[in-house]
Amino acid sequence: MTENVMWAREIFTALDQEYHLKNWSGHDPLLSRQMKLSQEILAVFAVRKIDGRHVLYLQCNPEDAAKGHKYPAWKGISIEFSGFGNSGMDGCFVRIEQCEGSADEVYLAVCDDLCVCLKGTDRENLRKKLSSALERWRRFFSLRDSIKLTREEQLGLFGELWLLRSMLLNGLGQQAIACWKGPYHEVFDYSLSNMSIEVKTTASKMPYKVYISNEMQLDDRLAGGKLALCFIALQPNDFSGETLEDIVKGIEDYIQGEEAACSLFKDKIFGCGLGSPYIGNYTARYIVKEHAFFNIAEGFPRILSGNLPNGLGDISYSLEISACASYGISEQEFWQTVKLHSKEATA
Repeated sequence: MTENVMWAREIFTALDQEYHLKNWSGHDPLLSRQMKLSQEILAVFAVRKIDGRHVLYLQCNPEDAAKGHKYPAWKGISIEFSGFGNSGMDGCFVRIEQCEGSADEVYLAVCDDLCVCLKGTDRENLRKKLSSALERWRRFFSLRDSIKLTREEQLGLFGELWLLRSMLLNGLGQQAIACWKGPYHEVFDYSLSNMSIEVKTTASKMPYKVYISNEMQLDDRLAGGKLALCFIALQPNDFSGETLEDIVKGIEDYIQGEEAACSLFKDKIFGCGLGSPYIGNYTARYIVKEHAFFNIAEGFPRILSGNLPNGLGDISYSLEISACASYGISEQEFWQTVKLHSKEATA
């Protein structure tokens, strides 16, 4: 755990222990701890004595409250301007309160991130930085219910990021970051000009099978042109394998110096649950044992919505990779096609 990353979690944990011991004194409604995020911004971590609810207060400009500025919010969190409930504490604060039914893990993750984002900033820029950080979380929870990735999600992201790194290594440049649509839960994982790519990853043994989650994933009519399938077989390996964090860092190293690409990539990995420091929780290591590319065309083994009887939909199924052999394309052909459609996207 790096310095100044998990302040909120540590402080709230200490306050929770004090709350459960019920050994406080005085008439103030809150148990609280203070910490300076910068010379001008005070953060106050509090637990309400009446119900144990967590609240984070961030000292702000009174003008922001007077103008009625609204911050991005989502179900499970309440954000508004207020004073501070305890005696001897004056000023205007943004109050970020955990709502009933919201998991502690989620609330603490948000508070951790806000403290990191606001460290060292001044009060003049607080509103902008806080709004930006909260908007990232609002988008995150519009796409996901949990901050923790399942094993299947980890495997899927490993494959998508492996292909993204391969795109960079094959000369596609920073536009490869923009082409990656996986974090947005769109139909296909990558969208270029008149071409889409779906990535399927497995860590199972042969015969290889991949999971197709709906009848649109292999429908080339929705791809805007060509549709390719990238298949990746992973082998767990604790010694020479890579973690998700390793691949992310490799991509960040490759695009360093490209401010727009770095910002977009950071936003996307945050959106799919790989923001710092939580990416470090995923320690499984894998090596790419095999990979292959296929052209999705007429006759490819798949289920399409147009072939379903009326009333059927949301179909999921397993696809055996060996049954796709006749639609395989070479790696050279795949990259030639990707580069062609990448150039068309920038023309």
